[in-house]
Amino acid sequence: MFDLTAHEAAALYLALNMILLFILGYRTVKVRQSTGIGLGHAENDDMMRAMRIHANFAEYAPLPLLGLFALSAMNAPVMVVHVFGGIFTLARYAHCFGFTAPEGQRPTGRFYGTIFTGLILLTEALALLYFVFVG
Repeated sequence: MFDLTAHEAAALYLALNMILLFILGYRTVKVRQSTGIGLGHAENDDMMRAMRIHANFAEYAPLPLLGLFALSAMNAPVMVVHVFGGIFTLARYAHCFGFTAPEGQRPTGRFYGTIFTGLILLTEALALLYFVFVG
């Protein structure tokens, strides 16, 4: 895929997720400006939502992204890095931008983003263990 090394592929997904973190931070600031809330959420639903989307990303993104670099350092095939990085990145974008749904329905993007983030966490951990013990 674009003839990247495993390290370069890991850096690609890191960059795409860094951009997402910036966008989420910007969106949180915009809600703060529109609501006049300087600190915390003041029990404002829009502020709470923006803060949690941003925080959820910050909570879940570091380890899978670090795992991509660990896999590349252990000479995992570049396609392995692309599969984990691509699915994880799509899952995080779906989660962050998938909070809209008709009243009473589950937000589809958020649901699938959560499911695939969890699956990547688990399968990437198993892949890391494989490369540590089997090579």
